[in-house]
Amino acid sequence: MSKSISSLRCAVLIAFLGAALTACTGASPQVVYYSLLETDAAATAAPRHEQLVLSVGPINIPDVLQKTNIATGGTDGRYQLSEYHRWAGEVDRELARALVERLAGRLGTEQVYLYPGDQRIEPTFQVALDVLAMNGELGQEVTLSVRWTLIDPKGKRAPLSRLSRFSSLPADASHDAWVKVQRQNIDRLSEEIAALIKERTRS
Repeated sequence: MSKSISSLRCAVLIAFLGAALTACTGASPQVVYYSLLETDAAATAAPRHEQLVLSVGPINIPDVLQKTNIATGGTDGRYQLSEYHRWAGEVDRELARALVERLAGRLGTEQVYLYPGDQRIEPTFQVALDVLAMNGELGQEVTLSVRWTLIDPKGKRAPLSRLSRFSSLPADASHDAWVKVQRQNIDRLSEEIAALIKERTRS
């Protein structure tokens, strides 16, 4: 009788260990990294303005958004951090680089730099940004809210501040769609900044 019980215990232990090993060797979901740069975006045609020099930054961004994990939600003060969907770099730098590329195309100049840039080059304008919100639930309205200030480093023009808010519905409830909308929001922000710079250069 004891031999039968011993055999049964061994069988149960082997089955348990087998299940544990199977669970341990199961493939984990692959981490996907995202950038705010639109590498395949169509170039924006603009008259050349090579004398214009623009410095982009500094950019202030809420601490929760600085994490590597993409933070969605936030409309009620609560965020969800994704374990398997992450930013390819620091979010403030990613956003700044995306703005640099978009503004260079919209303003017709390659002299657009990340703040502080080359100290030997004095910019015509500097744009400082404070990101208030970069949120939205997956599959729901995705929002970018930014307070930004256009500064004349030479002091000839008074600083001008604006509050820009953009939102749109993603195509689906994936992180891919969420990031795509934020890229579009950044493009719309660059359009507003470029419009004010063109207005100020004409005055």
